[in-house]
Amino acid sequence: MRSPAAAGVRARGFTLIEVMIVLIVMAILAGLGGPTLVTGFNHAKVRRVASMLIADLQYAQDLAARERKPVVVIVVPGVCSYMIRDRATSVVYRQRFLGSDTDYGVATLTASPGSSVQLFPNGAAQTTTTFTVGMPSYQRQVTLTQAGQIRLVPPSP
Repeated sequence: MRSPAAAGVRARGFTLIEVMIVLIVMAILAGLGGPTLVTGFNHAKVRRVASMLIADLQYAQDLAARERKPVVVIVVPGVCSYMIRDRATSVVYRQRFLGSDTDYGVATLTASPGSSVQLFPNGAAQTTTTFTVGMPSYQRQVTLTQAGQIRLVPPSP
């Protein structure tokens, strides 16, 4: 009896050329999709930090109401962080560092006007403040109105 190789039947499998072509096509597709993935990851980081900031502002409002005394939200742009503390005693209730050397990895955090805002027990704020969270190519804004409403500003088209 003759073996399949001796009978001229080709053994099943892929040739080296076929494998190389598949690898080249995959590398080209990865090269085209890579920048899109990085942009998507950066946008997700900014959206996650903006959502966390909204939750922390709500926490600060609840804290002021529960403690029946004003609390202050202080933004430190140079360090890309913010803290929530008691206005009178300076007890820090929460502090977050958001810079590029942390898990959050955002590049900028600013508040305007000023770098701090007081929240009163009735839910109102000292002034309307806009917080901006961002990366070099993407930013989101969170607004805290004087009436105490917190909202994520829709992105510009």
